[in-house]
Amino acid sequence: MTLFDYLQKMDNDSELTVSDDVYDTETYFYNDSDTKDIWNLSMVELSKKLTVVQITDNGVTVNLSDVIARNLKALKRAELFIRCDIDNIMYDIDNILSGLVSEQWLEKFVSTLK
Repeated sequence: MTLFDYLQKMDNDSELTVSDDVYDTETYFYNDSDTKDIWNLSMVELSKKLTVVQITDNGVTVNLSDVIARNLKALKRAELFIRCDIDNIMYDIDNILSGLVSEQWLEKFVSTLK
């Protein structure tokens, strides 16, 4: 099941804690599929690319680092990172997904992931 599918089962505006299955990360996703906001649309698109691998009382675990690792060549071509390797990207992923990048940057990042 994708993260998007899981989010659709939740009430609107409910917050879901999402962690990676390899790296120590914690991000929050919302059931915002009706939004027109670029940031939220990008987060919805990202949720469609992630697979839920575990459901716990505290949230869900997804394969985010795997999706990024499979797309490192495309991310390098997109020139979004100074050091484009999985460790450096995952080190910054909480900051990225919490809003410390522009809407346009996040949109490009998500569209690069397959």
